[in-house]
Amino acid sequence: MEKSSGILTLVGTPIGNAADLTPRALQALEDADVIACEDTRRSLPFLLGRGVKKPLVSYHKHNEKSGAEYLVNLLLQGKNVALITDAGMPGISDPGAVVVRLARGAGITVTSAPGPTALTTALALAGVEGAFTFLGFLPEKTKDKTALVNAFKSVPSALVLYVSPHDLQKQLSFLHSLLGARRVTLVREITKLFEQVQEGVLGEIQIEEPRGEYVVIVHAAEGEDIPDPKQLLRDLLQGGEDKKSAIKQVAARCKLPRDDVYKMALEMKDERA
Repeated sequence: MEKSSGILTLVGTPIGNAADLTPRALQALEDADVIACEDTRRSLPFLLGRGVKKPLVSYHKHNEKSGAEYLVNLLLQGKNVALITDAGMPGISDPGAVVVRLARGAGITVTSAPGPTALTTALALAGVEGAFTFLGFLPEKTKDKTALVNAFKSVPSALVLYVSPHDLQKQLSFLHSLLGARRVTLVREITKLFEQVQEGVLGEIQIEEPRGEYVVIVHAAEGEDIPDPKQLLRDLLQGGEDKKSAIKQVAARCKLPRDDVYKMALEMKDERA
């Protein structure tokens, strides 16, 4: 008789206060044959402190592909695998997505024992209502992070980012250069002793000594009426504005890269041809 495959369980672990581990998450860890974690040195004391003694497998961003293949092989052998990260829910700016996709592709059952995540907790603490856009950690290269933020800056929602303390002021300045003086909320040390929520405006807020990981929430622009860029461009050109000036005005008012507006102008020219 062919042995059935094991189950992959994504287990949310505390983001600060150890008491936030749910009874179901603890049960999932106890039921696992193997526990995959980012850093065995960090996870081992946490697990032993809760009486969980299981074989640990290192699974982190530097070995996601090979590690995922190894874990799926264990699952296909019938082993139940629990996946945890250093804190929070696997897959939310942490390793997890690769092994989930690979496991599902192999017909393996993937389930979860949900737990805390800095993303939604920070949004709740900041009093954000409605839509939000999660950007995670910004890319390291200026070109890449500029392209990412530009792609979402006109979306009518809050933008949420994870930022390390040593990058905080630099990233706030960068966001101000692209987004202007929007309201911003900084949340740090969530569920820990020095949990803090700070509010301000991009371009003005200054943090003297950033400490702890930050969730940065840039609130949606308020009171802006952003016109349809193509219609605005058409109106300006038909009104006698020269192309260069019209492109510049549309880019500024619609918060779009000039290259995108230039391409729009070329498309409109082709339509008239």
